[in-house]
Formats: sequence, structure tokens, C-alpha cells
Amino acid sequence: MNLIKRKYHLIIFFLSYLSLFYGFYQNEDGTGGGAAGDFAATYGFILALQDNIFSNPKEYTLVHTPLHFIILSFFENFFNSQKELRLFYCTLTILLPILFYYSLALLQNKKSKNLLILSSIIFIMPAFRYTSIWATDLITSLVFFQISIIFFLRWSNNKSDYLDKNIFFQIIFLALATYCRQYFASFFIFFLIQYFKSLNYRNFISLFFICVCTSIPVLYYTYLFPALITEQHISLNSLRFFLLGNSSMMSIYLLPIFLINLIFKKIRYNQDFIISFFLSFLLTLFLIFLFRPDPSWLGGGVIYQLSLKILNNYFLFFLSSFFSFFMITYLSLENKNNFIILIIALLVFFSFQVYQRYYEPMIYLIIFSIVKSKLNNIFFERVSACIILFLYYLVYYIGAVNDLIYKI
Repeated sequence: MNLIKRKYHLIIFFLSYLSLFYGFYQNEDGTGGGAAGDFAATYGFILALQDNIFSNPKEYTLVHTPLHFIILSFFENFFNSQKELRLFYCTLTILLPILFYYSLALLQNKKSKNLLILSSIIFIMPAFRYTSIWATDLITSLVFFQISIIFFLRWSNNKSDYLDKNIFFQIIFLALATYCRQYFASFFIFFLIQYFKSLNYRNFISLFFICVCTSIPVLYYTYLFPALITEQHISLNSLRFFLLGNSSMMSIYLLPIFLINLIFKKIRYNQDFIISFFLSFLLTLFLIFLFRPDPSWLGGGVIYQLSLKILNNYFLFFLSSFFSFFMITYLSLENKNNFIILIIALLVFFSFQVYQRYYEPMIYLIIFSIVKSKLNNIFFERVSACIILFLYYLVYYIGAVNDLIYKI
């Protein structure tokens, strides 16, 4: 019993990891078999890459950059079946929670039980599980993204005005994330702004040149296969949908942080709170005025579906969007760098087609690895706060895996 009390954080971590393999043998997937369908559609592309690295991804319904599939095409030679390849990939996805744990340890300058529990939560996020089990490109891109964050945090701990190896590797790994999913290129904006503030002019120009060079493979691949842009359903007309939809999806990850701080009486009803409330209220009203239901819009996320199923209206959907705008404003007033990263996250999916899984667990990683806020402190200080957060995501996972929304 004493051993359990001392090692409960390790038990939570490894049981959460092992549950991933139970999900694997149950062929766990999201509503409509999306992840399994993606793997089935793109497996032919994996095989085609073995013969021709410039195989056309559009022939396999793929509109992402190909690095993930190039990696899988290499490992596919060592396995006798698709299932073995998927199991191998599923096993390796433990890298993301481990890298996230290391990032938190860098931020806190120490290791603790809390950090391991926060890392364990990744294992029970539905999109992480589905995309791990069916070997899609989301986790690979996030692994590279998280490694880039680690190098950024190393640089942040000891900022200088010269171009050091941490900056170089941060850019390289962010580029690798972009080679898996092109939308990660948007995050170059955030990191370049941070470097611009610290580097001298000459070093920043050199860094910018490196960024341009890393973009050449993506630009060339897009030139060969323009469907990587043209098939993304990008349109200015989507503005009246995706701002509400994306913010509603983000609320799934922002809401528990706010509520847990409320439980522990860490929320202050100060001037920033009032300003955030009214600005968000006005923005939400404006977007509601623009909002018109359209069958061509594929998105909205979990709360959008709940709002329609339970209330048969958009009230919960609009409320969740308001809450995200409130949190973005509140966190931005706390630290202006938060505004940059959260706005990029909000706008990164500028499309008629945006699903909840696009944000998961990306927003979770960003909130704890990059966003600087006192609201995060409770999770570093109190184990009970981490346990509550874990239970929140466990309930969220159970609801997702049972398709409760679609059974209402």
C-alpha cells in the first residue's frame, strides 16, 4: 500500500500507456471510423513511396506533406502486415508524453509527480489514441513540434543575442513538423518574433535565411502537388464559421484549467477579468450576427454537436466560443506573448473543414509548454489539481469512445 502511495504517479502513467494497447486490439476509433479510414486510404501511398518518393499523394486522398509516410514506408519493410506496422507505431507514440514531461521539467527546473500525471493525460485524449492506434500523421508531427519546443525552452532559459545550437535545432524540428503537416509552418511566426526581440540584427537575418531554406522542400512539394493547398477548403467565407468553431473546440482544453483554478480560488475578479469579459462578449455577439448555418461547413467540434443534440440550438456552442475568447483575452493581458501563440492556434485552421481532432492534443501541449500564466501554477503546485484534470479528460474520453453525443 505504501508502495502505491509513493509510486502512484508512475502507476497512472504506465496504466494509461497500457490502455492504449487495449484500445489497439479493440480497433478503437472515432465516430465514423475516421482514423481507420485514413490509414486504409493512405497505406497505398506508404507502399508507393518505396518505389517513388514523389508519388502523388492526392491519388490516395492525402493533402498533407509526406514525411510521416516516408518514415512509415521505411519501417514497412521490416513488418509482415499492416497490423504489425501499426503496433510498432503505437508503441513509439509514448515519445510524445515523455517529451512533454521533459518540457515541463525544463519549465519548472525540476521533476515532480505532478508533471508525470499531466503527461499521462495525453494517453487518454481521444484523438491521440485514435491517431496512435491507426498510425496517422498527427502524432509524428506533434513529436517534432514538441522537440522544437524543448529547444526553444532551453534557449529561453539562457537567452543570448547570438544564433546558438538551440535556435538552430528548434527551427529544424519545427520544419520537420511542417514536413508532416504543413499548417505547423504558422508557428514559425511566434518563434521568429521571440528571436527578433533578443537576437542582434545580423544574427536574426541569418536565422530568417535558415527558415527560408527549410521552407524550400515544402514549397517544392506544394508546387508538384498543389492539392496540398487547393484541397484544404480554404476560403474567406469560412471566417464566419471557423472563428466560432475553432474557439469552441479550444474551449474543451481551456475550460478545465479555468474551473480548477476557480475551485482552488485562484481566479481574481480584477480589471483584466472585467475587460476580458466585455471584449469577448462583444466579439461573440458580432460573430453570432455573421453566423449562418451552411451544409458545406464541416466542423464545430464536440460542443457544437452537444448544443444541437441537447438543446436543438446553438446556445452551448456560442457560450463555449465566448469562453475561449475570454480566456484568450485574459491570458493575453497577463502576457502579450500568450496573445501571439493563442491567436496563431485560433487561426491556424482557416477552413470550412475543421474537426476536434485537429486541436488534440496540440492545444494541451501549447497551454502548458508555451503559454505563460499563473493559471498553470496550480497544476505544478497541487497534485489534487492534476488528478481533477486527469478525471476531467477521462470522462471526456469515455464520452468520446462511446459516441455519447451521437446516441442522444
